[in-house]
Amino acid sequence: MYNTEKYIRQCLISVLSQKFQDYEVIVVDDCSKDGSAAEVEKLIPHFENRLKLIRRDKQSGCAGIPRNEGIKAAEGKYIVFLDSDDMLLPTTLMNYFEIAEATKADVLHTEKVLVFNDDGKRKFSRDELVPAANENGDFVEDITFETDDLTERIKRYHSKYFFWAPWGKLFRREFLLKNNITFPSMKMSEDMIFCFKCLFLAKKYVRIPQITYIYRERQGSFMRSHSNAEAEINKWMSVIIEGMNLLDEFMSKQKFFDKHLDLRYLVTDFFMKQHFEFLKNLLDSLKSHEIEYLVYRYLNKNEIKCPALTAYLFTEMRSQKLSE
Repeated sequence: MYNTEKYIRQCLISVLSQKFQDYEVIVVDDCSKDGSAAEVEKLIPHFENRLKLIRRDKQSGCAGIPRNEGIKAAEGKYIVFLDSDDMLLPTTLMNYFEIAEATKADVLHTEKVLVFNDDGKRKFSRDELVPAANENGDFVEDITFETDDLTERIKRYHSKYFFWAPWGKLFRREFLLKNNITFPSMKMSEDMIFCFKCLFLAKKYVRIPQITYIYRERQGSFMRSHSNAEAEINKWMSVIIEGMNLLDEFMSKQKFFDKHLDLRYLVTDFFMKQHFEFLKNLLDSLKSHEIEYLVYRYLNKNEIKCPALTAYLFTEMRSQKLSE
């Protein structure tokens, strides 16, 4: 939670309204400067000792570190992540628990969410919710075990068959702890690294047809903030390089990738392509030589000497321009 005074009460009320009641709630406040923490404290008595507020001493400036604190503090059998401006449907935890118990899943994966477009001028209304999906491929109609074939999983991952957000999913806590799966301390895209590790390491990865999550799409969120062109490119280049290094470190420890260099490339390619999509609006506003100059300037300034990465970046940027 960070500066979501306007939304945190509605978020927590959606948890309080669950048909399934055997849960704990851990709110990790990343040094909010508004009245977010006070709103949480007002609701503590209503949760009958099931709501814990953790106040960080130092702001992390990212979502991963507070989430890791939540994982560490959790005592339940399963973990569900909920952003502090979003909501759960009343049946979410009941569906999750019943299916997880029946399937012994390491991860439950929902394919669709309900979206509320919040322009800041009107109150939340269930009548305005719209189903949305950020995945390709056919959607399941029944509880479905994902294939155990890692080659097929990675190919589907590359084809955008798996949305990488940690919300809209359930994780078995023992699975996360046993495999030491935590969020990296990146400003952005930490969820892509986390969820890829879960997809790769889960013995039982289960897709379910139920819609469980209400996502509030609002202006001014961190992912939608923009600055000048050079600052924006520098920000995303930093994320790309850090993410590439983390993925490379993880895959280097998996014997599977020693024999499947082509699949290792697909994972890297997916990560790169997603970030160029994030940058698409910015790239469309600049000419190719301007983009190349700013990227080259960043690489040179930060002494990034990786010919393969540089070639990939320039090739990808030019393909973006040619596809206009």
